[in-house]
Amino acid sequence: MKIKLLNLSLRNFKGASNHPNACKNGKDLDIDFDDSTTISGDNASLKTTTFDAFTWLLFGKNSSDAKDFNIKTLDEFNRPIHRLEHEVAATLDVDGRHNRLKKIFKEKWVKKKGAETSE
Repeated sequence: MKIKLLNLSLRNFKGASNHPNACKNGKDLDIDFDDSTTISGDNASLKTTTFDAFTWLLFGKNSSDAKDFNIKTLDEFNRPIHRLEHEVAATLDVDGRHNRLKKIFKEKWVKKKGAETSE
């Protein structure tokens, strides 16, 4: 069996959408892969975030094999921005057939009886 990664798309994953390397629309980071794609760059240039996204999509863990890691986009004070959907999608070529995988993380907000705000 031959598996080839063709595309990886991140939306609100670890703040990748807010990074200068993200697409011009400011919403997504899309990477198209070919036979010799190289991901390199300075610190904080999304190298680890890209690998974390791919391993989270496939295994629910980050690149360090940790299940408990933060995928949420942070604000300017390093606090999670709530009520965002965090998404990673990939297109894989498996023996000549294209397969699309997608994983979405959504927070579940519940307003307890008598409470003014949701948790």
